[in-house]
Amino acid sequence: MRDLLDIKGASGTVYRFSRLREGRPLSAMGGNFVYARMNGDAVELVYTGESENLMKDAQTQWSVAVEGFGAEHLFSRLNISERVRKSENEDILAAVSPPMNTAAPKPVRRKKAD
Repeated sequence: MRDLLDIKGASGTVYRFSRLREGRPLSAMGGNFVYARMNGDAVELVYTGESENLMKDAQTQWSVAVEGFGAEHLFSRLNISERVRKSENEDILAAVSPPMNTAAPKPVRRKKAD
């Protein structure tokens, strides 16, 4: 698996992400992140998101991604500007449909009041 991943958005812009490696912590800065898996030699995106604190938020869905979608790698891209992060994430989502981003949410079961 390579350490850099270039993802082309619907606009044609290419965004470069760096793979998180064991022992290297995520930054507390804002940025975009993707969960990915390998399919032969091809990299498939499982999920794409953005956060104002990658260290805090980028791994919150990791166990779901691994167990339910076969994620193997986490990539991040530093980006302090919230507006730019959101725009980049929307551009990537318009080009790629990662299964975790497009999966229907599970219904929440509520207890009936007595």
